[in-house]
Amino acid sequence: MEKQNLYILEQNTLSSAVLMNFLEKRFSQSLNISLFMDGQSLLKKIDATTAIVILDYDLSEESADELFLAIKNKNKAIEIIMLSSDEEIGTAIDAYQKLPKSFVIKDKNDLNKIQSLLNRIIYFPVKIIQHFFGFKELLAIFIVEVLYIGLIVFMGFQFLK
Repeated sequence: MEKQNLYILEQNTLSSAVLMNFLEKRFSQSLNISLFMDGQSLLKKIDATTAIVILDYDLSEESADELFLAIKNKNKAIEIIMLSSDEEIGTAIDAYQKLPKSFVIKDKNDLNKIQSLLNRIIYFPVKIIQHFFGFKELLAIFIVEVLYIGLIVFMGFQFLK
């Protein structure tokens, strides 16, 4: 499986270090993780290979709403997870309705929430295939494909003799 690019924009250096360390321990096999301190340097790196952005909603000199739109203009397929220390539920609901599907309030459980969201984002295609076919059917398809390829290779060697 090819690693996906995950970019983090978090201006608080302590929070960003904790988040980066947490994600690298859990997703180093699946994700290339990069950290950014400002929106302009993040936007320069956004391209078709960018899969996920974790965006701090509480930026000091930039608008997270505008940055969200700029990211989506560069790559509509990017999954964006917003982080906010604002505990006022009205702000969170407003941001949730306008922007991304994934909005996480910074609290003692925020790392676990982010891990859960990333698991859903990274492994979603596998779950869809498994749901569509079911595990037994998927296993049967795999076995038939292996046997089919084996038969073709065997016949190829018989033909070359």
